[in-house]
Formats: sequence, C-alpha cells, structure tokens
Amino acid sequence: MKCLKPGALALTAMTGLCLPALAHTSYVLPNMFVTSEGNYVTLQASFTEDVFVPEIAVASDDYHVVLPDGSRDAYDSITPLRQVVMLEEALGGEGTYRFTTGVRLGRSSRKALVEGEWKVLMGPDAVVPENATEVITSQTETVADAYVTKGAPTWDAVTRPIGRLVIAPETHPNEVFLDDGFAFRILFDGAPLAAQSVEVKREGGAYEEPKFVQHVETDADGALTLGFDAPGKYLIMTRHAADAPEGADTDERSYTTSLTLEVSR
Repeated sequence: MKCLKPGALALTAMTGLCLPALAHTSYVLPNMFVTSEGNYVTLQASFTEDVFVPEIAVASDDYHVVLPDGSRDAYDSITPLRQVVMLEEALGGEGTYRFTTGVRLGRSSRKALVEGEWKVLMGPDAVVPENATEVITSQTETVADAYVTKGAPTWDAVTRPIGRLVIAPETHPNEVFLDDGFAFRILFDGAPLAAQSVEVKREGGAYEEPKFVQHVETDADGALTLGFDAPGKYLIMTRHAADAPEGADTDERSYTTSLTLEVSR
C-alpha cells in the first residue's frame, strides 16, 4: 500500500502493511553531511537491523571515496572493529564527496524451489526438501553509500555508478528538504526497475509508536519521490535478485544497495 500525496509519497509511520526486511542492511554514516569549512569527515560502516545501530562490521575490499571531480581515491584511514568500521577522509577541496563500501561480495547459500516458492537452505548441511523441483546457488552483493558536501554541491560523484543495482538521485542527496522531498530512480545494469520495492527507515524510528518503517515502490520508469514528515537521518534500501554475471561462482546474485540521507527543514 502507498499513501500518495501530490508529487510525493508521504513517509508516515505504518505497520502491518509490509513484511520486514529478512536480513541486515549495510550502511555508511558520516558525522556531517554539509559543511562550509570542515577539513575532515569521520564515518562508520556496519550491518544493522535497527538503523544506524552498528552490529556487524562491513568487511570490504572495495572501500573508496569518489572525489568531487568524479575520480576515485582511497580513504585516509580505515579502522576495522568487530561491530563497525571507522573511516576518515580529508575534505581537500569544495564539492560533493561520495563515501562508499564499494561492491562487496558476501555469503553464498542454496535455494530450493518448493511448490512455486524459493526456500533458503540454511547452512551447507541443510537437507533439500524431497518435493523441491530446482536447487540453485546464490551469493549476496552489497553497496552502501553516503554523500558529504563542502561548500556548493556538485554532481560528478553522484552520477558515477557503483555496482549493478543503483540508487540514482535526481534531487541532490545533500539538498533534501522537508518540504521538497527526494526524487531518485532505481536502475539495474543501467535500466529502470519498475515496481521495485524500496525500504525507508529513520534514525530513532525503533522508538516511535508504531515503529517507523516504510516499503514503497517505484513507478513504471523506476522513479520514486519520497516526501518526509520529519527531519532527520534516513536509510533508503532496495534489494533485487538476478542471474549472476558470467563466470561467477553461483547461479544467482542477491543485490542490496543503500543510501544514507539527512533531511533538513
């Protein structure tokens, strides 16, 4: 169910309308999103179920920064801990920076098709149901992003695609205001994903009554405009399963991409 208002989807707390996410979501959270004179930014990267509460550190071989000119750079500092990875980067010039985990390949599993539904087989010793008609292998692939702007916002770091499943902003991600909302598209291999489910959570939403979480869908062009009922920090996430790339070790990839935003008044 979608609560529509003119030009946007209202993000009001709803329960009982959609199933919760079945897995942890990776995120990148900066200590600031916009600055005029800041020289450094510190970020955390983790997997979580309660948004921005770190639970499992994100281990990635592809951590990197996209600079305001669109070029790739390494983080100045990466400090892995058990539950969170701490990242630090100097803001040398003005413009918008993109901070990402990069493309991270995760766990592999098996799935069995039983009476028309795919069932995940937990663990390598899981028994395949006798009535399964097909068994495939699957692997997760995740990307988590956040943007920080020093001075005036720029677009080169925003428009650079990372991974196959992309949240492509049409509103600048560091210019998201309560009255205007956030417009974006969901793309897979550059093509729009219609009716694609998108999950939205808000920092502190677990303390709200009812608990704040929404699931909304893109339109026929893969587009979506979110409207917000409160300022704060939000995590936008989408998942999509597809055939794995040629040469992959599994039959399928389960893709998850997330974006951290600050909504201002």
